[in-house]
Amino acid sequence: MMYNQKGFSILELIVVVAIVAVVTGIFIPVYFSMKPTIRVNGAARQIQGDFMWARMRAVSENNNYVITFGSAGPDLSNNTYYMYDDDNGDFNDPAVPDANELVKTVVISGEYEGVGYGFVPGMDDTSGGTLNAGDPPVTFQPKSNISWFKFKPNGSANKNGGIYLILDEDKTSGRKDRSRAITVIQQTGRVRTYDYNAIDNEWQ
Repeated sequence: MMYNQKGFSILELIVVVAIVAVVTGIFIPVYFSMKPTIRVNGAARQIQGDFMWARMRAVSENNNYVITFGSAGPDLSNNTYYMYDDDNGDFNDPAVPDANELVKTVVISGEYEGVGYGFVPGMDDTSGGTLNAGDPPVTFQPKSNISWFKFKPNGSANKNGGIYLILDEDKTSGRKDRSRAITVIQQTGRVRTYDYNAIDNEWQ
């Protein structure tokens, strides 16, 4: 008994393998070139999400949620922020965090390799001014020893401010277009993320 057998010819297999090789050869370099942007975008999204979560909890629990940055000084070199559930409302200047109220610690450079606080001097800030060398990359200005702000039970914040994020390699090279910023509006508590348009030298 004879059966009809169908399959691929050697030529067809060679063509398919060649196409796969060409596509892979194109995709892999593009992917690796995009990885730094993916990391800094991920960090910005996480920070925005954490801030929005803290604001939501402040409203639903009818108490303050506090976010602090770095360590005393303030020293921002550890690229860290901390979130506190301030049940008793005692977190005010001078800022002394209560370890029992800590709900989350995020080391940005630990979760997103090569991403941290910073900017390239000469860039515009999110309000149209200029970022100069020596300016802090976290603009929630401390009145004492820690850079911080809080969301109130009505959803507003106690301070205006923001965070600038940059890749280590971009800080060294002066590249601006992959920089990101996250801001908080005092009156409304709105959290917004910005990308930097290096052509127009502005945040969008």
